[in-house]
Amino acid sequence: MAQVTLSAVRKAYGSVIAVHGVDLVIEDGELVVFLGPSGCGKSTTLRMIAGLETITSGTLHIGDRDVTKLEPKDRNIAMVFQNYALYPHKTIRENLAFGLRPSAFGLRMHKMDRAEIDKRVSEASNVLGLDELLDRKPRQLSGGQMQRVALGRALVREPEVFLLDEPLSNLDAKLRVKMREEIARLHKQVGTSMVYVTHDQVEAMTLADRIVIMKDGHVQQVGAPLEVYDRPANLFVAGFIGSPEMNLVEGSIVQGRFQAGEFSIDLPKGMTAQENAAISLGIRPEHIEIDEGAGNIAFTADIIEQLGAQTLCAGTAQGVRLRVMTTRRDDVHRGSGFSLRFPADRLHFFDTQTGKRISTEH
Repeated sequence: MAQVTLSAVRKAYGSVIAVHGVDLVIEDGELVVFLGPSGCGKSTTLRMIAGLETITSGTLHIGDRDVTKLEPKDRNIAMVFQNYALYPHKTIRENLAFGLRPSAFGLRMHKMDRAEIDKRVSEASNVLGLDELLDRKPRQLSGGQMQRVALGRALVREPEVFLLDEPLSNLDAKLRVKMREEIARLHKQVGTSMVYVTHDQVEAMTLADRIVIMKDGHVQQVGAPLEVYDRPANLFVAGFIGSPEMNLVEGSIVQGRFQAGEFSIDLPKGMTAQENAAISLGIRPEHIEIDEGAGNIAFTADIIEQLGAQTLCAGTAQGVRLRVMTTRRDDVHRGSGFSLRFPADRLHFFDTQTGKRISTEH
């Protein structure tokens, strides 16, 4: 196990910059998830940690070793890919043991006797529930079983760092849930640092100790799952994290109130903003309260989604489109009207031009 330190790590392909100067410390034993849309630089960053992409500038340390220019085989990492990368002609036992052989692809990656190889394969197989599959070939396994084998092949290496590149993207929704539980259990059991890349925010929120959110090669925010959910650093994070996504309304400050056309609400106490400043209001659908009290804002629903335990209503409030999530309501239908309350402590404000969060704390 080891700490991973990225210092101003940058990747450029000619004039195109894929990753702009990442500074990050991944603590020993921590599970850090890189999250973002396609093309944001998260997989490129992972591949630089792995040594599969050269680092254009900056340094990378694993533990106290500078590995910036080391080959992948010399970094003591293990990588799990989304396509499993299993050898179809080998048994599961042979797949698990392959990276421990005295020679692999002509490179002397490990020097280990047969007894130690068998011991590690047996331990990994037991941890991941593969004992009954060891004599089968990959074609005889399900997607979830193949992914467990891929994890096992990384586990037998006993690396300082596990790197996982969208490992669940080829699985169906139900199996992804099960495999998330497997990965969380494995991380807790072995305690090795893990770096995990995904575009799926549910995976990030459920697995991560910390999330690194990226866009266009830039790190937008680093924090614990609930930290980035409750206090998004900018408009991008606010709109990206959460399902259904946060309501975002562009407006301005008019006579000390937030206003967007006919829509108008009080600012939180203590918040100061310049008159006529262009700001955006954010509030999560589940934080809007249905409340028939006087002075609340009228809302008419035109789309109703019954989600079992919850009801999601989409509609209009004083000309503004909003989503409202509430506990299950069997009595709502298209055209239903409500009065809405916007709790001050649930409101988020952002500078519309810069996208940065505006503090409401004093």
